[in-house]
Amino acid sequence: MDREENQSYSNSNTGPNQILRGVVTRVVFRNSDNGYTVLRLDAGRSDGDVTIVGNIPSVSPGMHLVVRGQESAHSKYGSQFTAASVTESKPSGATEIARYLSSGLIKGIGEKTAAKLVEAFGEKTIEMIQNEPDKVAKISGVGTHRAQLMQAAFAAHEEEQESVRFLIEKGISNSLSQKIYKLYGPRTIETVSKNPYRLAKDVWGVGFSTADSIAANLGIASDSHLRLKAGLIFTLERAAEGEGHCYLPAELLSERARALLGLEDNVDLQPPLDELISEGEILKSDAGYSFVTFHQAEESVADFISKRCSELTKAKISADLVEAALQKITEKTSFDLSVEQTEAVKRSALYPLLVITGGPGCGKTTIIQGIVAAFQEASLIVRLAAPTGRASQRMAQVCGIPASTVHRMLKFDPIKRRFIHGSDMPLVADVVIVDEVSMLDLFLAQSLFSAIGPNTTLILVGDKDQLPSVGPGKILGDLLSLVEVPAVSLSRVFRRSNESSINDIAHSINSGQIPEIPVPDGETKTDAYFIPRSEPEEISQLVQKLVADQIPRKFGIPTEEIVVLTPSNRGPLGTQNLNQTLQGFLNPSGKIDAEQELTVGENTLRIGDRVCQRVNNYQIDEHGVFNGDTGYIHSIEKFSGRVTVELWDGRLVDYERADLSQLSLAYAVTVHRSQGSEVPCVVVVLHDSHYTLLDRQLVYTAVTRAKKLLTIVGSKRALAIACKKTNTQRRLTQLPDRIRQKISSK
Repeated sequence: MDREENQSYSNSNTGPNQILRGVVTRVVFRNSDNGYTVLRLDAGRSDGDVTIVGNIPSVSPGMHLVVRGQESAHSKYGSQFTAASVTESKPSGATEIARYLSSGLIKGIGEKTAAKLVEAFGEKTIEMIQNEPDKVAKISGVGTHRAQLMQAAFAAHEEEQESVRFLIEKGISNSLSQKIYKLYGPRTIETVSKNPYRLAKDVWGVGFSTADSIAANLGIASDSHLRLKAGLIFTLERAAEGEGHCYLPAELLSERARALLGLEDNVDLQPPLDELISEGEILKSDAGYSFVTFHQAEESVADFISKRCSELTKAKISADLVEAALQKITEKTSFDLSVEQTEAVKRSALYPLLVITGGPGCGKTTIIQGIVAAFQEASLIVRLAAPTGRASQRMAQVCGIPASTVHRMLKFDPIKRRFIHGSDMPLVADVVIVDEVSMLDLFLAQSLFSAIGPNTTLILVGDKDQLPSVGPGKILGDLLSLVEVPAVSLSRVFRRSNESSINDIAHSINSGQIPEIPVPDGETKTDAYFIPRSEPEEISQLVQKLVADQIPRKFGIPTEEIVVLTPSNRGPLGTQNLNQTLQGFLNPSGKIDAEQELTVGENTLRIGDRVCQRVNNYQIDEHGVFNGDTGYIHSIEKFSGRVTVELWDGRLVDYERADLSQLSLAYAVTVHRSQGSEVPCVVVVLHDSHYTLLDRQLVYTAVTRAKKLLTIVGSKRALAIACKKTNTQRRLTQLPDRIRQKISSK
């Protein structure tokens, strides 16, 4: 039985400052991730052992503790003592020492050995083990080796306790202290004291502000080079992760770093910048400052692209086979290919690199089918991939051959911490076709391109008007900005008798026009609606009704095929609030047994919940689970904290409690996270409160996720703002300049 640290308690005692002293008799439950523990303590009470709960440093039976906190009565578990602080005390007296030593806390000491030691040394037993192992070794059955192991075990235990106490005194929570010690071990105090800013880089859950606060507690001066360098690095990291920049101009880096660090203008940032350069952390160019890894990645991508643009290859497919493939596609689709589509298939047989772009309804999927058909006519090897699982699944369904995510195609080696396929082991293929390339960030592009052999054709397909990648860089946009890169832009929109109005809306938005979207009136039959609402609470309630009742009932689209998209994570109409609202209606707590749900941070996970992976995790499964992968919670083991998720591809993946923070509810997701997916029904939330996030690319991306039905709920003003505002946050990259320089130098 699991007991969550946020369970409710009702006071029934004398106050919050009670102190208990006693011996741990049993550890009932321990969450290794956050330190939450349930234990039994022999405090000498006539009514038996006391149940202690709270975030407690690592404990074992036999340990003597001093616990400060408050006793309370839990509605389900009865009388409990909630610990506010816990410190270990040394046992006294022969009986207590023997019990302590035989508890299993110190490896190598059992009951018999403990009894012999106490008989020989009495109350000085622990002191003798720690300081005079030679004398301990002479005890029958001990010997030199075991005596040394006992001494080392005592030292390690005390070292851990001392390290955790040190961290807690510096303002770090107990659970985070445990995590830090697990990472740094015996060097914890030394490492943190020397450079607390390492924590922001090394420890999940520690940001710059936390590390900066710890540094202040350690007495590190506000203008020390250590702090200034950490601030500069964090400024570059935040620009990359939050805005996709690959570098910052010197003036902008200085301005942002000063604001972050609260510095006056008279503090010179050039010396710490020079130190970072000499240490190989960052690099200065004419454009500004960047991380060395970003420079190397852009150079690698530029090398690959420039080589591909400098020559034509001998045609891999004869003109006759290309024409035969085009004819097959024409017969299959029942309409004539455009000149642009025909040209794209022909170019794929000639160029070692080809970029194809176009909006919805312009025939990108047909192009991929045509290229696949042409290469198959020539009995050549074709590999298909996309950044997300859903996109690769769609490619496989359309083309009739297997497709995979880019990550899975490259095969990650968890031991070497890198992809198996690369320059030393290229992919075996005559052509690699990658769809949804707008999602490809700088580092994934670097890994992909390095795995493309010199005789393999690479076809990149994407929509240049969608949002750029979540990660840094803008690969598709940068390549399309270069006339030297072979590219085909599809502009013709194919019309059919049952043509969807969703495509028309998308193209209107993309051209800066406010689309005419009908308001439901009970008579209009279409596949796109706009429902005007102004109050966030009203919008939230309407979204709930649409997803849970109205859309499934009126359009026959089941709830599991409906996705709610919103621009933000935070706020009344962000994913966090919308997910809690939708979960409470679609999968409420009373619907299942309490043992089938688990509280993780701000979220409660339940069997049947729709969830989404938030980061790449190469270790959790042999094939990895990646940012954006979705699935449903299949089962929950509440006591151990294990959650099994059935992913979109049918895999059952076990999440230990330490990994659960990587999952989020996915009834509602941000527009950015929806990239690469295409679902039957999309409900888009737009409101004036999203003002800073609204732009044309965002709404265009949201609209183009809908396959059968689109419903926009919110403010017409917000829609108008988004349609008129282009992306004002231009991503800073040096890739185009690097490619031009390399091409011109050849």
